[in-house]
Amino acid sequence: MEKKDIKFIIIFIFIVGISFIYLFQATYAKYRKQIITEVNANVASWNIKINDEAIANKKKLANSITPIFDENEYVKANTLAPGVTGHFDIIIDSSNVDVDFTYEITASLAEDTDLKDFKITGYELNDSGTINKYDSSITGDLVKNTKNTKIRFYVAWVDDDTNEMDNSEDTTYAVNHNNVIYNLTIKFTQKK
Repeated sequence: MEKKDIKFIIIFIFIVGISFIYLFQATYAKYRKQIITEVNANVASWNIKINDEAIANKKKLANSITPIFDENEYVKANTLAPGVTGHFDIIIDSSNVDVDFTYEITASLAEDTDLKDFKITGYELNDSGTINKYDSSITGDLVKNTKNTKIRFYVAWVDDDTNEMDNSEDTTYAVNHNNVIYNLTIKFTQKK
């Protein structure tokens, strides 16, 4: 055999070998494919409103809560004086809240308010007719997507045997002040 024939045979075997490897690989190869996707989960809504004001990104509500004072034969309506009673409402709207949660409401006289006889005397939930004793805070649970929960706080300028201030102190307060400020702290915590 000539050198030319040997080269031709070697090239032919090489080409046949490459073709065989390619065909073998294509026939018996595992299919492979890579794909990318996303996991897209909706985050629960946490949009609580107090008296129609959203609390998101706030430390303090823009609107103050104004109590309603009862009229009697000696004092005109919505006027605070010794012996007067009244109330104010907190309405918690959690219709856009997708988780159950607890609330805690704590009330205290502002530091610069020294009207010690102005007190929260009780509270009522959702116009139930049952007035509960108020200590220093109240707590409760709310179910997700609850439209409105009404908490009515009853207040009074105590002027009886249990009052801390005498008539002279009452008069001095009324002469030197034109309002009383109660601080409410309302805390919401998701239930686990």
